[in-house]
Amino acid sequence: MTFTPAVEARFPDFADHTDSLVGHGVEFFLASNETLRPHLNETPYGHKLTWLDFTDTAEKDWSIRDFLNFFNIINGIAFGDRGIPMPQWVMVDLILMPAAALIAGLPQAEFADMVERSTFRFDTDVKQLLRKVQQDMRDSGYRGPVPVGGYCAAPSAEPGRWVGWSLWSLMPAVGLGKAAKALALSAYRAQKLDGVTQYDNSALKVHTEFGALKILVATVPFHTSPGSFVYQSDLTLPAGVELPEPTFLLDPFDYSRQRAMQKDIEAGRCEFHVLPPGHVRRDGKTYVPILEKELSR
Repeated sequence: MTFTPAVEARFPDFADHTDSLVGHGVEFFLASNETLRPHLNETPYGHKLTWLDFTDTAEKDWSIRDFLNFFNIINGIAFGDRGIPMPQWVMVDLILMPAAALIAGLPQAEFADMVERSTFRFDTDVKQLLRKVQQDMRDSGYRGPVPVGGYCAAPSAEPGRWVGWSLWSLMPAVGLGKAAKALALSAYRAQKLDGVTQYDNSALKVHTEFGALKILVATVPFHTSPGSFVYQSDLTLPAGVELPEPTFLLDPFDYSRQRAMQKDIEAGRCEFHVLPPGHVRRDGKTYVPILEKELSR
């Protein structure tokens, strides 16, 4: 009997989008270690991922170590001023040992073209920083692909439940983030996905493509980034369910309202969901569409 990962059952049309990205030069890698390989799905949506074992020291046309190092560096650049670059020990201990990273790469020539034509609206320094990465590649003699996006999640104590913690893409408006997340969730065979993001983070647009996000914790003051909250996506829900209209629009910087939401959650009075498309514009401002459900007591 063939097992269909939950994300593929709920969102079966993501495969076509992935194929279009591959047709534009993107290659998708699954980086982990050989002991976990039997537990990962290497053909999400029928697409064969390129396997990378971070412990492999055999000679190749290009260095896996350098590729993963550039993934780490560019990941930090992509997150800009949010103050959450990823130390290499975190990459080893929280991704490559217990799970896997889904990494999108471009050949160096295509990467160079992308850097020159892109505007990188999220940080004016990105182009300069990526040019430095290109110089580092030239200086080191690295000839392999260049990471341009990825997704990482770690398994939780609950079987089938994962915790996502790094979604990024240098290729806006082509759906790379959506494809990377879908492929990764299928590779993990995830059934539920928890994560932490910020109400003002543009990644909400991608996260809500996987359905409404149930807010588990409405405010996380301990987090590095203000306006952080904990959400859950249930990938086992049936596909095609029509979503209601939002109850209210949340200002991403209304921390008082977020604290009040958390009080309601803690008291068992209400639950809240972030609805697609994650962000809406009203009167020149960005808001988060929220569905509020009162709970019977």
